[in-house]
Amino acid sequence: MSRRPAPARPQPLPSPLASWPPAWTPAAVVFDCDGLLVDTESRWVVLQDAYLASHGAAFDEATRRAVTGQSAEVVVTTIAEHVGKEPLLVADELFAAHREDVTEQEPPLPGAVEIVRAAAAAVPVAVASNSPRDMLDAKLAAIGLLDVVDATVSIDDVAHGKPAPDLYLTAAAALGAAPGDCLALEDSEVGGRAATSAGLHLLAVPSVPGQAPEAPRTLASLEDPVLREWVAGWERRR
Repeated sequence: MSRRPAPARPQPLPSPLASWPPAWTPAAVVFDCDGLLVDTESRWVVLQDAYLASHGAAFDEATRRAVTGQSAEVVVTTIAEHVGKEPLLVADELFAAHREDVTEQEPPLPGAVEIVRAAAAAVPVAVASNSPRDMLDAKLAAIGLLDVVDATVSIDDVAHGKPAPDLYLTAAAALGAAPGDCLALEDSEVGGRAATSAGLHLLAVPSVPGQAPEAPRTLASLEDPVLREWVAGWERRR
């Protein structure tokens, strides 16, 4: 008796980001915040390293790569394991130092304000972040984008932070768009996994050394001239 060949697996559709610039206007855009729009991720990493060093500890390269972009709870738990202290105590000490650090003006990363404003002029835009609600809103307000975006989704608004897809699914729903019709911009591997697992098309713009999100397109900066030209030519969907 002859054996029938196994049916061929369907091939995934090519990403609209495979060509550059894409011949595509997304239905909506979801931006990350820390490390993509605001230069807080590198400062948060420096603060973590200083805290670890003050306890005679340090992250190895693999651990640093794994926790970058994770929720504060994951970061705190990992640090607590390294320094031998209770997570709640580490959280109190680390967050006190972090909140004191971010009371200063948070500088936007190059091209961030311009690209968000350009995108928001054409399509609905959201920001999805592992930051708590108060800190997310404060960061966006500081760089003049809180009133520009249509929705913001913080870790307080979902059951699971990145790398789970919850933040991106919630953001897409808030914008009234199907995830597969949305563009996501992320800087971290953790955030990239969250966006792609939610079904969004990922454009990676890493800013912290050692981060290399898996994406069909990676840019060095939001100031990329082709990115700016592409967004400026989007079909208006408002």
